[in-house]
Amino acid sequence: MQVLRNIEDLDRKIAECHAAAAVSDAALRNTFDTFRMDPPPLPEDPFSEEYLRAQMALYTRVAGKPYQTKNEGYPVDVTSLESIFPYSTRSPNIIGAQYIAIGALLNRLCIRPPARLIEFGAGWGNMSVALAQSGYDVTTVDVDEGFCRLIQQRAKKLDISIRSINADFMVAETLDEKFDAAIFFECFHHCADHLRLLCALHRIIKPEGRVYFVGEPIEDRQPMPWGLRLDGESLWAIRQHGWLELGFQEEYFRKALHRTDWEVVKHASFTHVAHLWEATSIQGRAAAPLDSVKSEASSPSAINLDLEKTKQALHFARIQIEAFEKSTSWRITAPLRAIARAIKS
Repeated sequence: MQVLRNIEDLDRKIAECHAAAAVSDAALRNTFDTFRMDPPPLPEDPFSEEYLRAQMALYTRVAGKPYQTKNEGYPVDVTSLESIFPYSTRSPNIIGAQYIAIGALLNRLCIRPPARLIEFGAGWGNMSVALAQSGYDVTTVDVDEGFCRLIQQRAKKLDISIRSINADFMVAETLDEKFDAAIFFECFHHCADHLRLLCALHRIIKPEGRVYFVGEPIEDRQPMPWGLRLDGESLWAIRQHGWLELGFQEEYFRKALHRTDWEVVKHASFTHVAHLWEATSIQGRAAAPLDSVKSEASSPSAINLDLEKTKQALHFARIQIEAFEKSTSWRITAPLRAIARAIKS
């Protein structure tokens, strides 16, 4: 793998990427694996303003322009495309990885439909469409107007309802409504001021709510606590499109969430694209017990659910005891037999 030392070398590699893309998506991705850059010296404290400025200076050097949220726009009108990502890649592996990542969230969601969910950086809308089809009340946020229109087109074709907001992440600081969960699917790493965003999320997430991070580059192999990813694919995205491509070490990510009053749990998967990070409000947790116990105790649906679970457990116990009694190998004393009969009665 070639380690690039300057922007001139990078531009030569970008030209190779263009040539490979004309062949196929697979050829383009193979070219990504042939180059990278090493990070420059950075300030020691990753939470300092100096560190943030150093990362933004690195971005400006690689992208050739200062960072602005409008840089995150997609270069073409996605509503005119014949095929959307990941199907446009014609790669079973990439398509499969997308399904695995979406399934990781659906499998772990502890919040049931028709709960209100907000997805930031919804992009193509693959996650939001899956959630809306599952019965959730879905709101999407995306800085690119074309993606907002695309999601509305997809929702209309599927006869589902999705609300779209054309804005950047910091709309969280101005929305006057509450959601049961916020979702970041392959997009949190595009946030330039992630600490500010994590603080703002408390405004719009209910005290007992969740924040989910799926398919994010949160890995200890990152060469710095957080910052610009300098692998071939990320360099291409930054230089070619101006997108911000950040990565996070796990320890830093946990500290960043804790500093902004979030407790986080990692649900690891067999593949990094499906690692799921689930955050809950530390303040909300502290306040939850009295309210949650009171509301759950007075809820008919909660009582019915507990009764049903108890009936199922007793039914299973009776089956096990009957099988135990019929077993010719069961030699037990009379008192224990009496206990078994008492449980069945």
